[in-house]
Amino acid sequence: MTMLIVMATDNSIIMTADKRVTRTDGYGKVIKIVSDDYKKIKIIKGKYIVSFAGRTAIAEKAFKFIDEKIVSLEYDIHLFFKNAFQYGKACFENSFPNIEPTSVFFLGYIKDDTSYLKGYSSDDDYKGMPISDSIKVRAESLVVENLLFNETQNFLSTKISSRPSFYQSNENLSVLFSEAIKRMNDQMIGKTTYSVVLTSNGATELHN
Repeated sequence: MTMLIVMATDNSIIMTADKRVTRTDGYGKVIKIVSDDYKKIKIIKGKYIVSFAGRTAIAEKAFKFIDEKIVSLEYDIHLFFKNAFQYGKACFENSFPNIEPTSVFFLGYIKDDTSYLKGYSSDDDYKGMPISDSIKVRAESLVVENLLFNETQNFLSTKISSRPSFYQSNENLSVLFSEAIKRMNDQMIGKTTYSVVLTSNGATELHN
C-alpha cells in the first residue's frame, strides 16, 4: 500500500509518498514487493496534483480516466475528479468483486494565489472534504496504522516546532516528509520517496 503526507500552506501544496507497490492476498498480507520506484502522485496540466493510498489498480484506472477526459479546465473540477475516482473503483469492483476497494485520494491546486487541498475516500464513495494536512498510512493492521500515524504526527510536529523558520521552505518540508516516511519499519512502506510541490508557478518534482 503506501504512506502519504500532504500539506497545504497559504500558497502551496506539498505531497510526499513512498514509492513501494506490493502485491497482497487481498486481505493485507504481502505476497510480493512489486516495485520501489512507483510514483503515487500525478501532475495534471501543471496545475493540479493528485496522490493516492490504497489499491493501485483503482488509481491507475482513475488516472486513465483523467488523461482521457480532461481537455479543458472550465467545469466543476471537484465533480470531475470524483467521477474519476468512482470510475476507478467501479473498474476494480468489476475485476475483483471479493476484495475491498479501499482507496484515498488527495487533490491539490492553486487558484488566485490560494491553495486548496481536498481529500476523497472510498468509505463515502469519494464525497470529498476540504483539509489542510493529512498523514495517510496503510499497514498490515489498523492497530499498526494508528501507531504509525500517531508516531509520525508527533515526529513532524516536534521537528517543525523546533525550527519553524527553516520549515517555511517547501523543499525543506518535503525532505522532512521523506525522512518521516523512511523511518517507518513496515514492509508495505518503501524507503524511496517522491514529492511534488505545487505553487502558482507550477509543479516541482523532488526525489529523495
